[in-house]
Amino acid sequence: TTTLVWMYPMSVSNHSIFEINENHEHVIIGLIYSIVSFLVFPVCLPLIYALHDRKELNENISYKLINILNICDFLQSVIHFLTGIFIIFPTFTKRIDPIVRILGWTLNTLWVASFVVIAVLALIRLGVTFFRTKSNKWALWMKILLFCGSLYIFLIWIIGCITLNFQLVGITWSYDMTVVYNDILSPLELYFCSSSLVLSFTSYILILGSIYKKKRKFQNSFSVRAEIGILTQATVLTTYMTTTLVLWHNAEDWFKMTDITLALLNGLWILVTHLNALVLIATNRTVRNQFLSMIGKKSNREISKIGGSPTVLVNKKISSVVS
Repeated sequence: TTTLVWMYPMSVSNHSIFEINENHEHVIIGLIYSIVSFLVFPVCLPLIYALHDRKELNENISYKLINILNICDFLQSVIHFLTGIFIIFPTFTKRIDPIVRILGWTLNTLWVASFVVIAVLALIRLGVTFFRTKSNKWALWMKILLFCGSLYIFLIWIIGCITLNFQLVGITWSYDMTVVYNDILSPLELYFCSSSLVLSFTSYILILGSIYKKKRKFQNSFSVRAEIGILTQATVLTTYMTTTLVLWHNAEDWFKMTDITLALLNGLWILVTHLNALVLIATNRTVRNQFLSMIGKKSNREISKIGGSPTVLVNKKISSVVS
């Protein structure tokens, strides 16, 4: 997600394509990448299934989009896991360089796709809150938004796959600035993602303001907790993702580009894939209870009794502003 072009020596062996990297620091970093990425799997997979399995969640447009975001995070984690393997076995990585570049660009495109989902979700929540849009029915404007966002993602993915414009340089991914169009795609990513984050956070503030202004007579502990959950999730995600964007795109100007610096920057990207799922589980009682039932920590009987309380109470009038 940045324009780094630093090059690092890699081990090249005529004996085996699975010769381990001679740079022991890179091997350790690669192992950390793979291990940290793998830790997402036992959280994301049950969460994705939980949101799909429960009818009232699966039928809700907001939760469908949240689940798409979870899927994007999971797929990113898979490629981050492979990134660690590519670093450990650089000779193998060079042999399949076109495939590695396509996987890297797919990883970056999934990252950008997350911002598309966040932006569409924010606008849909505004529609539900202020214009009484149905939370379980796709309006035409919603379909147009999602189509335009999907088309944008598909086009940049195709361009990157054809031009092979993304590369694994040592221990980090970067744009290959010798490739055509990258002088446009790199800053475009920054502007697009930043705008999406501003839109998302502004939407949450407006929604919360509407809740406090119009629904105060319905206030209770459940709705207050749901409102705090919305703001918490928006604040954490927006702050973290904004920080990640700013650091990635200004790294060369602000930091000395050592292996440790690059590993920390890439680590920020990897941890993004953990963040949405963990914050969602922590702040949304309905999702948390359903997730616990999926991993056997809570019975379905308990879930049916208490799991949906906050969502039902709040959504009677404002339909699924709870994330």
